[in-house]
Amino acid sequence: MSNLFEASKRESAVDIVVNSIKQLLMERRLKPGDKLPNELEISEGLGVSRGSVREAMKILSAFGLVDIRVGNGTYVCETPGNELIDSLLFSFFVSNPDISNLYEFRKIFETDILELVLEHYEENAVERKKLAENLEQLKTLIDSGAAQSKITENDLDFHRLLGLACHNQIAARIYAFVMDFMQASITNTHKHQNGEYVYQTHMAVYEVIENRDRDRIDEVVNRTVDVWFKLQDA
Repeated sequence: MSNLFEASKRESAVDIVVNSIKQLLMERRLKPGDKLPNELEISEGLGVSRGSVREAMKILSAFGLVDIRVGNGTYVCETPGNELIDSLLFSFFVSNPDISNLYEFRKIFETDILELVLEHYEENAVERKKLAENLEQLKTLIDSGAAQSKITENDLDFHRLLGLACHNQIAARIYAFVMDFMQASITNTHKHQNGEYVYQTHMAVYEVIENRDRDRIDEVVNRTVDVWFKLQDA
C-alpha cells in the first residue's frame, strides 16, 4: 500500500485519504467498478486512523465517487455521481450567465458533443433514428403553422437527443441541463420566424452526423449558434 498512496504532511488526515483516492481516480489506477483496499489497508498505507478513513469514504460517497456496500467493501462508482453533477449545475444556475457567456459556451460544448456523437456512431443508431424523426416532425409543424410552443418543444427535444447520442452520461446530463436553462432564449428564436432557420441548422447538424463529416463540425456549430444568437435581438 505504501507505493500506492502518498500523503502530504500539510493535509488533515481525512484530506489525505480523500485526495489520495481522487488522485488515483485521475491517474486511472482506480477505475469504475474497482474494489478499494479495505479500511485497515488504507489506514496503514497512509498512516492515518481508521476513523479518518471512514470519514473520508463518507465524503467520497456523498460526492458520488465511491459506493460503500455494507459487508462487501467499497467500490469506485460505475455511474457519475448525481450529487457531484447537481452541485456543479447548481453553481452554473446561480451564476446566471448572460447571453454572451452562453454563446461562447455553446460553441465550445456543442462542438465536443458532436465529436462524441461521431465517436460513438456505431452505438447510437437508435438516437440517430429519433433525430431523423424529430426533423420530420419539425417539418410537419412548420408546414401546418403550429404554435410557437410546439416548435420550441421540438427544438429542445432535438438537443436532448443529441446529448443522448454522444453516449457519455455526464456530457448528456450537463447538455440537457444547459438547454433547459436556455429555454427562454430558445423560445425567443421562434418569435419572428416559424422554425425555418432551426430546421435548416438542425438538418445541417444531422447531415454532419450521418455523413460522419468531422471536417464540417466547426462550421455547422458556428452557424447554429450564430443563428440562435442573432435571433435574440430580432
